Amino acid sequence: MAALRVVTILGLLAMTLIHLLDLPGTMGPDPVQGTLYLLLMAASLGAATRLVHATSLWRFAVPAALAASAVTAYVLTRTVGLPFDHGDVGNWNDPLGIAALFVEGVTIAAASYGFALARIARARQSDMSRPPRVGG
Repeated sequence: MAALRVVTILGLLAMTLIHLLDLPGTMGPDPVQGTLYLLLMAASLGAATRLVHATSLWRFAVPAALAASAVTAYVLTRTVGLPFDHGDVGNWNDPLGIAALFVEGVTIAAASYGFALARIARARQSDMSRPPRVGG
């Protein structure tokens, strides 16, 4: 489980770095995309910090949701565009975009697996705390 935490944390930090590198180009006349980048970066750093200490079952759910939202936004900007960004429609070869998809995919996989393992561990712990059934 510790390895999944590390991979998920590194994924969140890499997502933050990739969006930080792309940020200057998003703060033009309509800074909605840049603002969304800033929110994603802040949420990713917060989720990474929380993942270091949290023991909640949901500690892996937020990183998976953040990465999935970034993938969804990327696909939308490359297919139909967003109300504030039509400039990237069809731009599937952007190196930062490809790096982002890779990192977000790894983050989703690690966080989802961590969440599944945490659910299994919680269920086992709950089963062990119940008194044994009498009379079968």
